[in-house]
Amino acid sequence: MPHFTTFDGQSLFYDDQGDGDVVMLLHGFVGDINIDWIRSGILDLLLDEGYRVVAFDARGHGLSDKPHDAEAYEDDALTKDAVALLDELGIDRCMLVGFSMGARTALHLAATDDRVRAVVAMGVGELSLRHNERGLGLVPDAMLTDDPDSIEHESIRHFREMADAIHADRVALAGVMGAARTEIPDIVDDVKVPVLVVTGDADVHAGPPAPLAERLADGKAVLTAGDHPGVKDQPDAHQAIVDFLASV
Repeated sequence: MPHFTTFDGQSLFYDDQGDGDVVMLLHGFVGDINIDWIRSGILDLLLDEGYRVVAFDARGHGLSDKPHDAEAYEDDALTKDAVALLDELGIDRCMLVGFSMGARTALHLAATDDRVRAVVAMGVGELSLRHNERGLGLVPDAMLTDDPDSIEHESIRHFREMADAIHADRVALAGVMGAARTEIPDIVDDVKVPVLVVTGDADVHAGPPAPLAERLADGKAVLTAGDHPGVKDQPDAHQAIVDFLASV
């Protein structure tokens, strides 16, 4: 299984298939390539459309290293990992499809790396512009508690349930969400490439897509059926991704 060594020596699993224009996939929190991109059909969809599809399991997730040292996740390490993989593969231009945590990483990469030509940001929306109101600061404690029934915040409890269901390394996941990082409100005005914001109409974690799209220099919003993780499974979302990438 292919791994690459990223900027600080961590070993990260990646997948590189197909030919043509490069689309990099960036999964969400507690997800990985399989959970977010293979099960949803998005990876195969993009291969069928003739793209070269590159994806990797973020540190702390999937088949990648899962350091327990909280400092390993600081300083936008996830964005630096994406940069390191682009460098490793010699990719000089790409488009990005990110979900939730991966959408934040994609937007940050688009704001800071001129190799990025366009972004599909799934599972982010109006509430992503009000980061401090989303309760994400509760996630590290939710990952580490011995009593998951004590987690009162519904969407935070959902993350813990997901982690338990796949037997994830909860210490590593607590480090991912406890780390200081650049958030969407800090970078939204610096993203100049075309961005498609896709959110499910039952996504209480992200909110509607239009307010975020309107803040972007070249943003477009698509609202589909589905809750937060379910947006990736929607045929309307798949068609919107294909149409958008073809247009740019």
